[in-house]
Amino acid sequence: MFDLIFSSISSNNSALWTLCFAMGAGCFLTTLSRKLHLPTLVLLLLGGFLLGPEGFNFFDPKALGDFLPIFISLAVAIILFEGGLTLDLKEFTQTSIIIQRLLSVGVVITWLGVALCILIIFKTNISFALLMGSLVIVTGPTVIVPLLRRIRIQSRIANILHWEGVLIDSVGVFIAILCFEWVVEGGSSVALPNFMIRIFSGLSIGALGGYLIYFCMDRKFIPDTLINAFALASAMFIFGLTELIKPEAGLLSVTIAGIVVGLKKPHRLKEIKAFKAEIVDLLIGMLFIILVARLDVDQFYNFFTNGGIWVLIAVILIIRPLSVFVSGYKTQINLKEKLLLSWIAPRGVVAASMASLFAISLQNKENPIGDPLLMEAFVYAVICTTVLIQGMSSGIVARLLKLQRPAPNDWVIIGAHRFGRELAEVIAQIDDHSVILLDTNPTNIRLSKKYNLNALLCDGMEAEELYEEQQMLFGAGFVLALTDNSELNQLLMQRWAEQLNQQSVYGWIPKDSPNSTSNIVGTPVFETLDQPAVTSSELIKGNYHIEALVVDESLNLNHLKSTPLLAINAKQIKPITQNEGLESLLSEGDTLIVYSKKENFESAMNDTRQPNLPL
Repeated sequence: MFDLIFSSISSNNSALWTLCFAMGAGCFLTTLSRKLHLPTLVLLLLGGFLLGPEGFNFFDPKALGDFLPIFISLAVAIILFEGGLTLDLKEFTQTSIIIQRLLSVGVVITWLGVALCILIIFKTNISFALLMGSLVIVTGPTVIVPLLRRIRIQSRIANILHWEGVLIDSVGVFIAILCFEWVVEGGSSVALPNFMIRIFSGLSIGALGGYLIYFCMDRKFIPDTLINAFALASAMFIFGLTELIKPEAGLLSVTIAGIVVGLKKPHRLKEIKAFKAEIVDLLIGMLFIILVARLDVDQFYNFFTNGGIWVLIAVILIIRPLSVFVSGYKTQINLKEKLLLSWIAPRGVVAASMASLFAISLQNKENPIGDPLLMEAFVYAVICTTVLIQGMSSGIVARLLKLQRPAPNDWVIIGAHRFGRELAEVIAQIDDHSVILLDTNPTNIRLSKKYNLNALLCDGMEAEELYEEQQMLFGAGFVLALTDNSELNQLLMQRWAEQLNQQSVYGWIPKDSPNSTSNIVGTPVFETLDQPAVTSSELIKGNYHIEALVVDESLNLNHLKSTPLLAINAKQIKPITQNEGLESLLSEGDTLIVYSKKENFESAMNDTRQPNLPL
C-alpha cells in the first residue's frame, strides 16, 4: 500500500523528498524521545529501519546519489565543529583522576583492544583494524544524558559517565580521522608524506580559521544579529577550503577550528553554542534516519556469520571493563561502581556518522585495504547492542548493585547570595537531600564553592535546557526562587513547574505583591521577609542568624519570636507559608529552620537546639 502511495513521486523529486522526509521524521522522533526521556538513538534506529527501504519504503537514501557523501560530510563537519566548541580543557583538568584516565589510558585500551579483536577474528589489515577500533572509542552525550536522567544513579558515577561522554567525542574523532587519513594513503611508508601533508593542512587551516573566527567575533566586526550565521558559514568555509586543498582533511580542520574558538571564548560564544546545538539536533535526527535507512540486512548477516558476535562480546564484556578497572586503579571508586561503569558505555551518532562517511569514501576508492561494509556493520552493531541492551538494562543493574538513587528530591535554590547560601548549608545537613545553587553572579558562585556547596553559573530561566543537560540537576525535585525581583521569581516558578510540577516550586513573593496569589504558579513563601539582598545584608552584619531548632516540649511554637523558614522531618523539607500553622506541620523530633534576631539566638543557647551551622 505504501509503495502505491509513494509511487507517484517522480524521480526528479525523490532526492528532495528524501531530505524533506528525513528532516521531518528525525525532528519528530527526537522530540518524542525527549518527551519520553529515552535515548534519542533508540527511536532513530527504529525509525530508520521501519521507514527506509528495509521497512515501509517511505524514502530511499540512494535517491541522493553522489550527493549523499557530500551531505554526510557537511553534516558531520557541523556536528564536529559544535563538539569542538563545547570542549573545555579547564573542566578536564578539574575532573577526577578516573575521568582523565578514561580519556587517555582508557581510550588507548579501547582502541587497541578492539583493533586486536578485529584483527584476530576477521583477519583484516592491521591499519583497517585500527580504523575500525577508533570508531567505537566515543560514547556521546546525546545517548548518555537521557540515560542518566532515566536510571538516576549515584551522583559520583553519573558525573564520571557524563564528563566522559561530553569530552571523549573530540578525542575519539581526532584519532578516527588520523586513522582514516592513514588508511586512505594505504598505510605504507610511501604514503607517509601525503599523510603528513593532510595532517598538517588540517591542523594549520583549522587553527588559523578558528583564530580568525575568534578575532572577528572578539573585535565585534560581526553584527550581533549575524553572529550565529557567521559562525556556521565560517565552519563550512573552513571545511570546504581544506577539502579543496587536500581531500579528506576537512573534518580534522573543522574540529580543530571549533576547539580553538571554544578555548578562546569570544564574544557571544554562549549564543553560538545554543544556536549550534539546535542545528546539530536537527542534523542528527535527519542524518541518522538516512544513515540507518541505507543499511542492508545482508551486511549484518555477513558480520555475525563471520564471528561478529565474538567481537561484540569482547567489546562489551572484556575491553570496556578492562578500560574501567585500569583507569580506576588506586582511586576511590569501589568494586560495585567499577562494575556499573563497565556496563554503561553506549555509542552514539558521532560513531555512526563517521562510520558511514568513511565507508562511502572507501567504497569509492579503487583498491580499499579493507571491507567498508564490514566496518559499517560492525559500528552499527555496537551502537544497536550498547544502546538497546545496556541502555534498557542499566537501571536494573544499578538497582541490583544498590547504586540507584531514590526519586528526585534534591533542592535547587535560584540565588546564591548570603541568604541562599545559608539555606543551602542548612538543607545540606539533612540526610538524602542535596542542594544546588544557581546564579548569574560569578562572585556568588565562587563563594558558594568556597564553602563546598554545589553551584552552577547559569540563568535559572533556562529551565528546560538546564533540567535536560546539566548532570548536577538530574536529581532535582524542588525549586526555590530567591531573587530580589518578585515578578522574576514568578516567572522562574512557572518555568520550573513545567519541568517538575506546581507543588514542587516555591519562591519569595512579598505579602504586598500586586499580583493575586491565585495567579501564581507554585507556592509563595517567606512573605514577611524583606528582599533576599536585604536579608543577606542583615546576615552579613550579624544582626540576624539562621537557626536550626529541634521541636520538643520546651519549644513554644505559638510564641516563637523568629520567622519560620523551613520545616524538616525524616521524609521531606517544606518551606513554610504565611497561612500555615506550625503545629500541623511539625512533630516532636522534627527540625524547624528560623530567621532570628541576634538576641534571640544568644538567649536560646541553653535550649535543646542544634548548634548553629558553620557558614
